[in-house]
Amino acid sequence: MQLGMTTSNDYAVISGGLRIRNPKTIDITLFCELCKLLLLDPIQLSCCGSRLCRWCSIKGVPENEPFTCLFCYNTTETKKQAHADRGAACELNMVKIECFSCSWNGLYSDYKIHLEKEHADFECIECHQRFYSVNLYQEHREEMCEYLCMPCGLPGCTELIKWSDMGAHCLSMTHQTILFKLTTDICIRKKHPSNTIDPCNVDSNIQQELMAVNENNDSISSAVDNSLEDCKRLNSECEHIQTKNNDILQQESEIGKELQSGNEKFKKCMDDHTEMEKQLDDAKNSRWPTKPLVLDMNDTITFPIAKEPNEINAQFSTQTCSTYLSGA
Repeated sequence: MQLGMTTSNDYAVISGGLRIRNPKTIDITLFCELCKLLLLDPIQLSCCGSRLCRWCSIKGVPENEPFTCLFCYNTTETKKQAHADRGAACELNMVKIECFSCSWNGLYSDYKIHLEKEHADFECIECHQRFYSVNLYQEHREEMCEYLCMPCGLPGCTELIKWSDMGAHCLSMTHQTILFKLTTDICIRKKHPSNTIDPCNVDSNIQQELMAVNENNDSISSAVDNSLEDCKRLNSECEHIQTKNNDILQQESEIGKELQSGNEKFKKCMDDHTEMEKQLDDAKNSRWPTKPLVLDMNDTITFPIAKEPNEINAQFSTQTCSTYLSGA
């Protein structure tokens, strides 16, 4: 990816946008006001609504107070105010892009993936992560690389520390000793102002560093208090959730027992139903025949009567008047 340079009076900024092959087919409002390239991580200024790339906003728009906008020259705001432009981000996702460096074409979101895969020409020499634009590479080197070496920042500590090792360094004995001496000196100066060295004889840079450390200590103390309160609240919520979870598990166990009991009752009902059907079938098979039986030569009708095995099986006979039957 190629990046351009835009200048305006007293500032210069490396472009933070995306270079494409088809800029004329895209709405002009989707281009950065500074670098004139397609917006990347769009930001909108609150004073006039100007759209900028996030990198252009950081590096190209000064943080002077009071803030004077480079586009509308508004001086009513005390400091620069900008916010992520979600509207522009939604519009960009629907834009069709033609790659500036090859024949690829597709949607905006896919274009960034394509650049990462095919045109990531900038590599961090420390962590070997690759980037497709200079601004992303510079941002990584300045703020994000875990192998970035930076000064400790504590007055009296001159070590250069890797960003990934900064936490361990702050807990080291050397750093803690310097911090203890510094905070002790600040406390003594506050309690005994008369013993304080004349500010005129103290280097102004050291004074500013001491004030900054003092402010950081106050802010850290406040942050620790807030964190402790959050921990208490989270512990309380965790206990409440655990109690509810135990209640749910108990209810689940009771429901399981009820289901098991219901299944047993259902099985018993099915067995009773099967037995009843069997008894009904037996009763049907044992009924007397409903069709009229023909009289034999002795004018006798024979009815089979089923008896228990221990009873005598015999035929029950009756004689009927033939004249009565013929009359019927």
